[in-house]
Amino acid sequence: MEVITLNEEHFNKKCIELIEKIDFNPDMVIGILQGGGIMLDSIKASKKTEANVFGFVKLKKANTSKKNKRLFVPLLKMLPYSILNKLRHIESNKVKKSIQSLDFNNLAKQDIDLNFPQLEEVKSILIIDDAIDSGKTMFVVNENIKRRFPKAKIKIAVISWTLNESIIKPDFYLYKNILVRFPWSLDFKN
Repeated sequence: MEVITLNEEHFNKKCIELIEKIDFNPDMVIGILQGGGIMLDSIKASKKTEANVFGFVKLKKANTSKKNKRLFVPLLKMLPYSILNKLRHIESNKVKKSIQSLDFNNLAKQDIDLNFPQLEEVKSILIIDDAIDSGKTMFVVNENIKRRFPKAKIKIAVISWTLNESIIKPDFYLYKNILVRFPWSLDFKN
């Protein structure tokens, strides 16, 4: 699987490219932090959508604690991209294997804090994020949004859909079966 690196300038261009690809005009756009939050800013600036409500959600992931980052990031910054790319392949293979053991019932019940007002008239929602790997995060967010807005049509947009086996599929994406290193990735180097 190919690994590509997007610096901030390239990422912004890819956000615009993705926005242009979306043939859906939602009432509400929700970004999943961190990458989806940055994409949310690009969508607002593009004025392509007539959405008047923008919100975000954040899920805490256990493997990205501050302590781990403090110890691990300096080491990553010293390694060449050729080794970092191999580490990404190893991580992607682990994620792929973990998909089979996901408990959909527990994931569907997981609650998250939705940082936007309760609205009655939302008919269409676009959820955005930088990437879908296993799909676990997007699945949890999607299930929460469906519970909160049961009548709304929901679509998903990401820059990268990493694995065919993901538990949720995006409606719009730029890259498929490609690992993308974003400017906020722990292994990104200036």
